[in-house]
This record gives sequence, C-alpha cells and structure tokens, in this order.
Amino acid sequence: MQNIDAIVAGAGIWGCTVARSLAEQGRRVLVLESRPVVGGNVRCETDPETGIEVHMYGSHIFHTHLDGVWKFMRRFIEFNGYQHKVLARYRGRTYFLPVGLALVNKFFGVELAPSELPAFMDDETHRKRLFDAFFKGYTSKQWGRPPDEIDPAIIRRVPVRASYDVNYFNDVNQGIPLTGYNSLFDRLLDHPNIVVECGREFDMSAHMSSALAGRPVYYSGPIDRLFGYRYGELPWRSLRFEQETLGISDFQGTSVVNYTEADVPYTRIHEFKHYHPENREIMLRTKTVIMREYPCAWKSGDEPYYPVNTEESQSLLAKYHEECKRHPWLVVGGRLGEYRYYDMDQSVGRALEVASKENLPQQ
Repeated sequence: MQNIDAIVAGAGIWGCTVARSLAEQGRRVLVLESRPVVGGNVRCETDPETGIEVHMYGSHIFHTHLDGVWKFMRRFIEFNGYQHKVLARYRGRTYFLPVGLALVNKFFGVELAPSELPAFMDDETHRKRLFDAFFKGYTSKQWGRPPDEIDPAIIRRVPVRASYDVNYFNDVNQGIPLTGYNSLFDRLLDHPNIVVECGREFDMSAHMSSALAGRPVYYSGPIDRLFGYRYGELPWRSLRFEQETLGISDFQGTSVVNYTEADVPYTRIHEFKHYHPENREIMLRTKTVIMREYPCAWKSGDEPYYPVNTEESQSLLAKYHEECKRHPWLVVGGRLGEYRYYDMDQSVGRALEVASKENLPQQ
C-alpha cells in the first residue's frame, strides 16, 4: 500500500470519475467501496427471467448540456439516444409532463395556441387547478408532509413550455448506455493505476494512524458518518422499491409514470424495458419488469436519497464543513458527501473539477 498516491472512498459515479481522472494523471489510486459491487445507486442488475436491465435504486437517465462531461463519458460507453418522456396519472387519465400545451390543452379541454399559453397560465384559477392535480399530492408523498402544508406558490416556479415538446429534459445529449451502466463503471475503473477493494468502508480514525496518513482522500459517503456523527445525523428522505415481473409484453407503454394523487401510496412506476427501445428482442418478449417507488421516512441504516434542507440541517452541515477544513488532504464530494441532490452529469462535472491538476489537495 505504500505506493498508493490517493484514496477514493466510494465507487459511485463521482468516485469512479475522480479515480479515473487521477489515474490518467499518473497517480496510483486505491478505490474503497463499502458495498460488494461498484456503481453506487446507479447499479443495475439483469433480471434472470426476462433479461431486462433493472435500475435497482430507481431510474437513472444520463442527460447533460455540458460538452466536456458528454465527451468524457463517451470515451467509455456508447449511449443509445433514448429520449426521456414522463407521463402523469390523475383521476384515471394520463397526461404528458412537463407542463406544456399537451398537458394544458388536454387537462382543461381547450385548444390553446403557443401564443395564448402564457396569458392562460397567468390566471390564478388555472394555476391552482394544475397545482392540485399534478403537484400537491405528489410533493406531499415525496416529502412526507400533509397536502395542506404544500405551498401552492411552487407552481409559479414550474417551467411552462409553449409547445408540444414532451421531452422531459431540455438537454440535447441524452441516453442510456447501450451495454448497461455496470459496463460504464467497469470501464471507468479499468486502468493499471487503479486498485479496487469492495466490501471495505473508509475509516477516518484508522486512516489517520495508517501508513497512508496524509495521502489525499476523496470521500463520497455521508459526511456525518465520516466524522462518527459527532454533531448528530443529517436528515434524509428515503425510498422503498417494490419490483414485480408481469406476464405481459407491456404494462404502461413508457418508462416512467408519475402517480400524482395523495391517496396512491407510490409516486412512480418504472418499466425498464422501455429504456432500451433499440433491443427489439427484449421489447418483443411477453414479459416485463416494473418497479413501484414509495417515498418514506429515513432512519439510521436506511439508504439516504434526498437531503432535507432546513435551517437546522444546514447549521449541522456547516459544523461538518468546519471539520473538513482541519484536514487539508481531504476532499468531500458527491451527493452524500455534499448533502446535495445532483444529476449524474453534475456529479461527473464536479468530479472532473476536483480531480484536476489545479485542484489537488495538500499532503
């Protein structure tokens, strides 16, 4: 271990990108992953009965407007060009998201032209009806708050498209890896300067008294866990997934459908075969895999998904940031480390930034 130049703790998208970037600079990198496999929450498994790639921690679609990130990713994997479209179910009817002409015209039973949509959406009554139908119940479930506590003002912050474009993301570059996300992680870590040890969690105290003490550490686990929850646990929202194989070729006709009513216990149903429309063999099989997604309260030991941003949690986070400053060789990043929700491209971009030659930590 004496010849290791840096440690990367966590082999999710952030950690794997950091490791690859450092390795290509000639640095010898030890990657530690507490799980038995790499990939973090982007990890997928092939369903043995259907051959369908299942996103085990909920759907992940790579999309970006960052040219440097897209160029970096395409060095390791080819994307299939999948364009993400999301449907919403409300009172037995199905609508296209995001809010645009397709949704508004169907929901209100009108035929607005693009030039008429802004004025229509300025009407408080129209906004309130859209909020009640598509945002109030969904947000209530997502954050575990009573529907009456959800601020109707959020509808004012929702982008409105004056077109029939139902592509969920605005990013030009989108897709799912043709050979799967697991292949992406395997290729990112396939470098002679990278050593991977799964089933091993980074221990701050043990590291500081080890032969590798003082070597740069890039940590992407929960920041409060890193310091032994010295100031308390940061709050999160978690998710529970219910997977089911069905003896039909197609359940919902698309990859994701949101269920917006508060009395439906899940927020979304994922149907994974639709992420690979280029695979005709999978698409034509008379079986499919769906996954219902249930938001839930987080407790110690659960998988953390969404940070709960309150004044109290931000104050707690600030204390852990101060702890980090005492260790100039430590870089904390990623969704769990920074206590921020990131899309995958944002995590890759941040990783490339912190692992650049200009930003290497002190030893």
